[in-house]
Amino acid sequence: MKLFTDEKGRYQMYIPLNWEYRNPYFFKSRKAPDSFGGYNKGVGAFQLSCKRVNNHISALIAANNLIAQASGSGSFQFKEKIIDAENFTNYTWMCAVDDHFFLITYIFDSKKKKKIKVKKELTDIRKILPTIKFIKPRFRNIVIAEDRFCKFVTSIAATIDLRNKAIENKAFIEFVVLANHIDALLRLALVLTNQLENKNKNIDTTILFQSKIDKPIMEKEIYKRAIARKIIDKDTYNELLSLYNERNKVMHRYVITDIKTDEVKWSGLSRHKTSLFKVV
Repeated sequence: MKLFTDEKGRYQMYIPLNWEYRNPYFFKSRKAPDSFGGYNKGVGAFQLSCKRVNNHISALIAANNLIAQASGSGSFQFKEKIIDAENFTNYTWMCAVDDHFFLITYIFDSKKKKKIKVKKELTDIRKILPTIKFIKPRFRNIVIAEDRFCKFVTSIAATIDLRNKAIENKAFIEFVVLANHIDALLRLALVLTNQLENKNKNIDTTILFQSKIDKPIMEKEIYKRAIARKIIDKDTYNELLSLYNERNKVMHRYVITDIKTDEVKWSGLSRHKTSLFKVV
């Protein structure tokens, strides 16, 4: 199981390792319920919504005789309903927590009710329900920052894996693209340096994540911050700038220069007697 954190920090839960969050692919509206499913096509549709109680939801809570549970009470008790229609079966779980309401649905083709995959997905959902935690408003920024930090560290590990595959495949240009691994490590070092110097657990997410509306913090700016905080020395800083310029030849000027693909594996790093394909 792996931890999922709602983008607004309202709740967390554990989902199967082979599941993914599907909203970025299927829903443009931020009001859409959170949708999940396996990396491979599943049988049913699993969705969850967590909303503040309003008049409509209050009526729904009353109609189902739900009693609001305290967010710190441990695992929540969900009321389950099953609706069998002609073409589909709908499992519904409801729960009121503090001033919010959870509505969870699992819908699938009724003809597939006895299939093993449906039973497996239902089993997974029943494992998920006890793991759901509601986050109080005062803790949500902390939860969001910690989730962003975990995703950042995971991405660093992914770049190492992809870089090693590029080495095996002798994919020179792909390897150069993944050279931002250096930039990522410096960003991580800046976060940790801030925590050590300030003796706290604060996470500066502005250097770990860039949304569509955020002003980008480019690699050169990270190099400047790193040398200012004495994370790197002057020689390392100059070397990084040199490598950055060589990388940009491949990234942005590959078509309009005389650079050849075979030269890429020796660009920049060869001057320092280090093969581009050495695994750090």
